Amino acid sequence: MRQSLFRPAVTMLVLGLSTTSVRALQNSTTIAASALGLIPLPRHVTAYKATWQVPATIRVSTANPAERRAGRVLLRFLKSRGIIVTFATSGTAQIRLSTTANDRQLGAEGYRLKISNHVASLSANTGRGLFYALQTFEQLFNPAKPSDNAIHEVSITDWPRYRWRGILLDCSRHFFPVPVVEKFIRIAAHYKLNVFHWHLTDDQGWRIEIPQYPLLTKIGAWRAGTEMHGDPKDINHQRYGGFYTDNEIRQIVHYARRRYVTVVPEIDIPGHCTAALAAYPWLAAAKGPFQVRETWGISNVPLNPSARTFRFLDTVFGDLVALFPGKYIHLGGDEVSLKAMGVWAHDPAAEKLMRQHHWSAEQLHDYFPATMARFLASKGRRSEVWNDVPAIGLPKGTAVECWDSSSIVRKDASLGHDVIVADESNLYLNFCQGDPKYERYPVGSVDTLRDVYAFNPSSLLPKPLRPELLGTEACLWSEAIPTAHHLFYQLLPREMALAEISWTPKKDQHYSDFVQRTARQYLWLRANHYNFRIPPPSFHFTDNGGPFTGTRDPSHNAMNIQCALPAAVIRMTDPVPGTVIYYTLNGLIPGTKSTRYTGPIHVQCMPGKPVVIRSVATCTFGQSSPPSKLLVQWNIHR
Repeated sequence: MRQSLFRPAVTMLVLGLSTTSVRALQNSTTIAASALGLIPLPRHVTAYKATWQVPATIRVSTANPAERRAGRVLLRFLKSRGIIVTFATSGTAQIRLSTTANDRQLGAEGYRLKISNHVASLSANTGRGLFYALQTFEQLFNPAKPSDNAIHEVSITDWPRYRWRGILLDCSRHFFPVPVVEKFIRIAAHYKLNVFHWHLTDDQGWRIEIPQYPLLTKIGAWRAGTEMHGDPKDINHQRYGGFYTDNEIRQIVHYARRRYVTVVPEIDIPGHCTAALAAYPWLAAAKGPFQVRETWGISNVPLNPSARTFRFLDTVFGDLVALFPGKYIHLGGDEVSLKAMGVWAHDPAAEKLMRQHHWSAEQLHDYFPATMARFLASKGRRSEVWNDVPAIGLPKGTAVECWDSSSIVRKDASLGHDVIVADESNLYLNFCQGDPKYERYPVGSVDTLRDVYAFNPSSLLPKPLRPELLGTEACLWSEAIPTAHHLFYQLLPREMALAEISWTPKKDQHYSDFVQRTARQYLWLRANHYNFRIPPPSFHFTDNGGPFTGTRDPSHNAMNIQCALPAAVIRMTDPVPGTVIYYTLNGLIPGTKSTRYTGPIHVQCMPGKPVVIRSVATCTFGQSSPPSKLLVQWNIHR
């Protein structure tokens, strides 16, 4: 009798859990934040096992212009998922957008995102912060399956590490049309970068229309040929060029502004001006004629400092002020060699200024950006220069972009100037991503995904000077980037690493976790038609001496292992979903007819006879990674 009375009680308890308590238990069951695949990783994330199936028709609440602007962004995204949106200013809504967080901790760019009990609440202090909340919200959805609208319940509080999170695109060496530039800006905004540094003029082409000086685009925007394969003797002799009209500039600025990206235009002075000199030789400090350069080299002729030249510059930079509403305009100022400055000794205007002020050639060089910085200040704008320009002579408020020396970063910051770190050794995305012999257009040294991720811009400054650090920026110079396809190959996935080191606190940056989260992002890139470099497979090695993971040669594409026993187990992985790994055991580069990796490889080593494993990852769309190499040998003395 006692058993029969006891059993229904148990049943009642279980039934109770299945109605309300089970749901509460699911809500309180957390999962790892990495399972969400978010990049950049938010500052504070709690993710729950429970999911919300976003309904096919949904109400979104907005109450002011900034919220309605965010609502339009959300509308476009949800429409792509097959979800119908209706808007409301009050009453019940499943998605609530708010710019009234009134939380000093969040600042101008932070946000809170909470998804619980079939409601998503996104709040911030500003429209910018709300936009970033929406980027995180979008990443919660399955990018590979638009019909799958189940997302995890979360509680996220987030704000950025740096105020300046930039990416440079050089459109002088190679010209990219408006749709490509917009696509470049779109992905920057998706990963919460907020500055588009637009390099518009150089020795190889002038890309912006200046109505008062029409020859800048009629002559300066075109060259007779282009250097191929990094060989100045190999010119293709095909006319090349292009430029942006005022209307196209406005279109791009508007596109960026809608995504809270500030466009910083750069007109480089007093060097890197050959395209301008070809159009107007009287600007030069030496006799012409000049032609737009076909090769990657640097011009040896700077501008002359005549009154006519500065009237020209006033017009050019005055047009920039009218076209670009952002706070900063970049003046360049880099890479004018002492040899190039030597021509000023024979230029009447330069010689007069140097004698009058007792200037050296270097001081005359600095006169150009200092003068134009004062001009921009009179128009209510701030200037930016490369660190080649000594900050000591620059007006207060000028930002210095440092590309080549930590000591210069410290010096400029100590003078009270804001600094932006664009370290050549780690943040030049035109450089090779791996072993140069496997890159189509190898340039410079090797800046791998791991190198970008490991870089810490704050480490270049002592703690007392870190308030002067605006942030960081990666540069994509286009000497060897002739197509949009290759542009995004060079950019991705390294831009994801840039985004994370710019946004996420250093203490929360962990490379292995980051690589795990990139898997979901590769699906997003494919769904949105972005080309990217497929990382080479990683090896995971085990013998009784312990596991080994990773690569340690300069290109990060190979590693050598000495095992304690003759038998070893090798596993291989690649972060891109859907890749198939092929490998060889004879040292040859594998292809799709090689052995397909389906599970752990057991190798036997003989003394003095290493086993060489090479592998590639191939995607369903046909693109393959560069090869990885593992050399395994039995160290009988270990």
